[in-house]
Amino acid sequence: MKKQLIGSDNFILITFASTSHALKAEKVLKSNEAEFMIIPTLREISTSCGLSIKILEDSINHYYEILLQNKVKTDGVFRVKKEGNKNHVDKIDII
Repeated sequence: MKKQLIGSDNFILITFASTSHALKAEKVLKSNEAEFMIIPTLREISTSCGLSIKILEDSINHYYEILLQNKVKTDGVFRVKKEGNKNHVDKIDII
């Protein structure tokens, strides 16, 4: 599945207000055997923290719930669609 995530042109990015929150998210998701990647936050988003969690869209509700249960503070959730060399980014609300 990680290969699918690496080559995906459509994915979700979860951003964080600080690096410590991003690192906590990484630890929590690893302990739950989640499929994700830590990547630099895209320039199109440019939040204060330089790290984001990249996941496939069909995983967002489950992984976001795990983060909430473990009190990991997120800054935003974004749907990213790559078209050529451009990223189209839309902020989404998770219920």
